[in-house]
Amino acid sequence: MIKLYVVTSDGFDVYYNQALEKYLLDQVKRDEIILFLWQNDRTVVIGKNQDAYGECRTETLIHDGGFLARRLSGGGAVYHDRGNLNFTFICRKDLYDPDRQDQIVLDALKHLGIHAEKNGRNDLVIEGKKFSGHAYYKGKEGCFHHGTIMLEVNEKALEKYLNVSPLKLHSKAVRSVRSRVANLKRIRQDLDLDMLKKGLILSFEDMYGCRSTDYPLDEKKISAGRKFFADKEWIYGPEIHLNQCRQARFDWGTVRVIYDLKDGRIADLKIYTDALDQDLSEELEKKLRGRELSEAVFSDSKVKDIINLLKEGNHEI
Repeated sequence: MIKLYVVTSDGFDVYYNQALEKYLLDQVKRDEIILFLWQNDRTVVIGKNQDAYGECRTETLIHDGGFLARRLSGGGAVYHDRGNLNFTFICRKDLYDPDRQDQIVLDALKHLGIHAEKNGRNDLVIEGKKFSGHAYYKGKEGCFHHGTIMLEVNEKALEKYLNVSPLKLHSKAVRSVRSRVANLKRIRQDLDLDMLKKGLILSFEDMYGCRSTDYPLDEKKISAGRKFFADKEWIYGPEIHLNQCRQARFDWGTVRVIYDLKDGRIADLKIYTDALDQDLSEELEKKLRGRELSEAVFSDSKVKDIINLLKEGNHEI
């Protein structure tokens, strides 16, 4: 029989909340599903394989008292403040079902009088505008599916701190990130955070047909985990001193390859991507490092074809 648990974080420290999420992932048992609800103060959270400086106006964010964080999952950068509610579904692989978990969010909103739907690879939208972006992480045993729900996010701050790729905006035929997002308060003005939390918990329990209970926490382990997520090396990554750059947009995300050629081979490289696949960047780097490629072959016009071939497992490039 499945056991349901709900954990709500009372703090707004992104690094603590990330550590708590990871703690729950490590602790969850085979017959358990955990719904974790949390909020952060002014924060930009980038995907595992993104370039911090390329995705966020970091100096502005830090100057304004905000925080930059890197998560374990893939996907793109998102802005959090207290007008945003984050959710995470955590379970073992045999119970992991992102479609079902999406439905929990959609059903919760339906009961609150808001019609929303899934759009594209990982977004929930209202009238074509995104209010919830999702990302996914698969460990050896546990998995999580987490996302944002924009209740009354400061949209000016969102645009101020996020440095969205022109390739992404062009692919969606919009001029700015603000023009493609929406707060739920626009749809239902009396909606508040408690209503949203209660709606999600009830929908969670209805989906699995049982009541939820609290989950025991070990604060010492969570505090130890916070150090990892707050570490600057994890957040910013190593300094990159490479001279060449190629980038391309795919249906599954954007890719930017920073590299150096020596004697007709790729001597070193770093790949940044907002692809949802958490391991894609590392896999592509392994396949390209040391490969014999000329500038003519690895041109802007051909890099997209090369990455597609490598992603599909074809080494003949």
